[in-house]
Amino acid sequence: MHEQYLEMAYARVSTKAQELDRQEQSIKEAVPNLSLRYFFEDKKTGKNFDREQYSLMKEKINELLEVNPDLKIRITIHELDRLGRNYAEIQKEIFWFRSKGVKLRFLDIPEQLCSDALGVTGDLVVDILIMVNSWRAEQELKVKEKRTEEGRKAAHDRGVIFGRKAIVIDEKKFKDIASKAYRREISHSDAMKCLGYTPYLYWKHFNRLFPQYEGRHFVGGTNNE
Repeated sequence: MHEQYLEMAYARVSTKAQELDRQEQSIKEAVPNLSLRYFFEDKKTGKNFDREQYSLMKEKINELLEVNPDLKIRITIHELDRLGRNYAEIQKEIFWFRSKGVKLRFLDIPEQLCSDALGVTGDLVVDILIMVNSWRAEQELKVKEKRTEEGRKAAHDRGVIFGRKAIVIDEKKFKDIASKAYRREISHSDAMKCLGYTPYLYWKHFNRLFPQYEGRHFVGGTNNE
């Protein structure tokens, strides 16, 4: 006779731009009676376990077991690397779930091996697969990071500049208007309005073009006139 579980599920992608559709579909097919309140999803890297929904899932497990210590909980995950990509951390997390009596079910591990009927033998086989797959997930992440870094270096060597594009100012126009503020013909606030610049941008170029100015001014702040 199969044990009755309270079903939970977890899905993860690395960035907010990625979609969870594929994981959601496979999990819903595997657990058709899954309650949405027990389906936890994150859009965050798998390098560590500092994730909002993942932490919330563990808190919920603690709450449920506090009310009913005999409750059987099973968590379904699309693939092991959706749990994480850090070998040592994955082992720690799996130990935590095991200590709570929570059963982990990965859809990339054959269902026959996860059968309750296999008992300790099944758990041992699954543990070995988890160890192998978690190590592989970490290695894949390292290779991906290495290739990304190599790609950035190659692009840098070709003259590609990463980060925000610098704002180009009309220096002649800036000097014409800022010099009036320098001579106190207008206020610096009026000069900023005429130029349409933020205080940061205004003072950044004002300091550069009028280094001899003795008034109170600093980048990132405001001028007290």
